[in-house]
Amino acid sequence: MKKTIAALVCALALVLTLLPAPASASGLFFLGVNDTLTPQSSQTTPIHSGGWVYVPVTALSSRVTGVNFGVYYGFTENNESLILYNLSGKNMTFHLTDGTATAEGASPPVPARVIVRGGIYYVPAYAVCQYFGLVYSYNTTEYGPLLRIKDSKAILGDPLFINSTASMMRSRYNAYQASLTPPEPEKPAPKFSLYVGVRGAAGTDMTALFNGLANVRASALVFFPAESVIDCADQIRQAAGRGHRVGLIPSGDTPEARLASVQKGAALVEKIIRQEVWFVLGSDQVLTDAGYLCWSAGLNVAASGSSTQFYDSIVKYGEGKSGIRVLLDGRASGSNLAAALRELHLDGDTFLAPRETRY
Repeated sequence: MKKTIAALVCALALVLTLLPAPASASGLFFLGVNDTLTPQSSQTTPIHSGGWVYVPVTALSSRVTGVNFGVYYGFTENNESLILYNLSGKNMTFHLTDGTATAEGASPPVPARVIVRGGIYYVPAYAVCQYFGLVYSYNTTEYGPLLRIKDSKAILGDPLFINSTASMMRSRYNAYQASLTPPEPEKPAPKFSLYVGVRGAAGTDMTALFNGLANVRASALVFFPAESVIDCADQIRQAAGRGHRVGLIPSGDTPEARLASVQKGAALVEKIIRQEVWFVLGSDQVLTDAGYLCWSAGLNVAASGSSTQFYDSIVKYGEGKSGIRVLLDGRASGSNLAAALRELHLDGDTFLAPRETRY
């Protein structure tokens, strides 16, 4: 009787050493086969169930892991049973219909049932390893539990194996945690009002830009070089005809020269479109004293770039501001500028018409 009790105590102690610790909070479970840490996939990742560790039967296949343990598997007709076997004549049969199992020449495996999840068959890891002469070990790492299955070809002990694969486990852990973190909601684009100025130039086709302004119902100040009014006559007519105000860009090294250039250019513009010019680009006290409205942009948009780059530069400048003034370069791609204006309109930003007041 004492011998029977002692045997039961020993058996219980053995079982307790095989029961794994609870799974880590990481949600990951790693599998090592000999000296290889297998990829995280449904074909290789172990699971916990009922206090036992189960391993996908595919993890025993060299086609999946690249490690040949000499253990093979197959199904009987009608898939009633799953059979594990080796070439030495050992075979372990799991009867899928009633959850029982048998092992040729040994006690039935414990637990006896196979778990099926997502079409993957999981078998009890310790029982299979014990029967086929493989070494089973279970370790808890800071990145998740690690099941390792080995045969005589394994070189590394568990501590060295864990140390050598720590960086790989950490990388997978970080990727897994990142997948669980919900993406930060996109920061809504700031809503602001903007005045639009355009720097025109001779020989530049501004049709696409004017179309883009029309699509968002924006009126702009279109500035042309004062000394090139004649060369820009077609663009000036187009700008005025599309409902935009025409302004001038002064030229000259002195305030007096700049005033003279604007006065001469304004006279020519009036002959072309029968419209007086009051807006000038820049800031000059002499021009202001002469009655002109000086207009300076807070942001000069680059002459080249994609629609996204144009949009991003305007949005970044507009952050924290209620109203902004931007100067578009007519030499830039009109379609790209138009697309940026459309995105601003979709954000809810508003376009303000030029006012004949001091800026």
